[in-house]
Amino acid sequence: MFESIEHMRNGIAEALKKKQHFTVFDNDLSKFWPPVRHTRQKQIEAIQQFAKDNGWEVTIRDQGLIATFRKLSPEPAGRPLNLAKGDDHSRQS
Repeated sequence: MFESIEHMRNGIAEALKKKQHFTVFDNDLSKFWPPVRHTRQKQIEAIQQFAKDNGWEVTIRDQGLIATFRKLSPEPAGRPLNLAKGDDHSRQS
């Protein structure tokens, strides 16, 4: 479906203008973040960073690999953004 990571970024951004979320499946994710034996966690972290860099949050379900991207929710007033692990709006199922 996606020829390049830029094409995927643009496709996700366009879809999120119209929908609450957009799902990308393993066959596309693996083109840009290839799985290497015993390094699925690094692949997941790279996808989480890609989402964060583009102002999205992502839920990853490891059935193969499926990533659902959403726009980041605005932070509640008075609550500082904490980038400590576990509070970066990335979720892993």
